[in-house]
Amino acid sequence: MEQQTSNERRRRIYINLFWMALTVVIAICTVVVSISTIGDMLRTRSERRIVERKIAVLEKKIAEDSIFIEQITTSPEFMERFARENYNMQRPGETVYILEE
Repeated sequence: MEQQTSNERRRRIYINLFWMALTVVIAICTVVVSISTIGDMLRTRSERRIVERKIAVLEKKIAEDSIFIEQITTSPEFMERFARENYNMQRPGETVYILEE
């Protein structure tokens, strides 16, 4: 009977060790996955900030271009001034001098 209780104790000890080892393995896996997830989250936040800055720049450019399109389509004076300044255009019989800086 004494031997049976001794065997039973050993069996319980092994079962307890098994469950403790399994718990430690699961805890380690959880920590590794959590660290990986936190790293991904930080990387994603950084990329998001970069993309948000680019979006802000592009939205500003869209607003500027919209104003330009509105001016060039509604104001003949603006269109003429733009053509003269950027494409060196001139009226018939007019002499234009181009000064380089």
